[in-house]
Amino acid sequence: MNKKNILVFSMALSIVGGSTAAVFASENAVPSTKNNVVTMASKAGNGRISDEEAVKMATKALKDYMGLDAKSFGKARVNRTNNQENFKFFMGLVSKEDAAVLKENAKKDTANVIVVQFVRAEDLNRTMGASNNIVINERTGEIVSLTAFTDGDRSSETTINDAKVKSAVINFFDKQQKKVKENTMKVSKSASSGTIRVLCNLEDGRDVKMTISLKNYSVSSYEINYDRLITLPSVAKDYRENFRVLKVN
Repeated sequence: MNKKNILVFSMALSIVGGSTAAVFASENAVPSTKNNVVTMASKAGNGRISDEEAVKMATKALKDYMGLDAKSFGKARVNRTNNQENFKFFMGLVSKEDAAVLKENAKKDTANVIVVQFVRAEDLNRTMGASNNIVINERTGEIVSLTAFTDGDRSSETTINDAKVKSAVINFFDKQQKKVKENTMKVSKSASSGTIRVLCNLEDGRDVKMTISLKNYSVSSYEINYDRLITLPSVAKDYRENFRVLKVN
């Protein structure tokens, strides 16, 4: 992937160990106004979903799953990628142990995805400005990842209510008509900036990682391992050391 087009480079090991990388290109960008839904000229991609359709799908997902209105953002950027690009990019940046697993993951038949990035108007001129990112499986149309940015996510709360975490996870995936497998939820042992990390498995066998705000137990991000990638050793170590089983009857 062309380095000059990288807008976001964070949590690299976690990302390539589970699903799509948070690396987005700035091509195919379209300006928007505060009072108009973001759209762009219809453009067919390599799959079945045009850029315009992808933006509409992302707009709906933001509203349905996070309660956010895309009208408030200044620009939408669309990029098409595949985890194969991520494997090549990160191969020389990780440990030998992680690189070996990346090589195994690279043998998998990985999906083409469309990344829609909504950038806030005030962040348009900032290279690392905050944004809302939605990843769509181009073949199935499934929203496999969504990261929502809101100023209200931060909280000073540190106490974790396991029952509320469980309810938040189950209710969130109910909206998507997905079922969470029993007794697979794990939660980070501590909070960071009022948010916690959560791991779980869906009944279809795919694993998921999420971020939940302790302010109101709303989901601020989720990422489905849509390519069923093998978890990197460094990430597995993080999961062993920094997560605990959710204790809810």
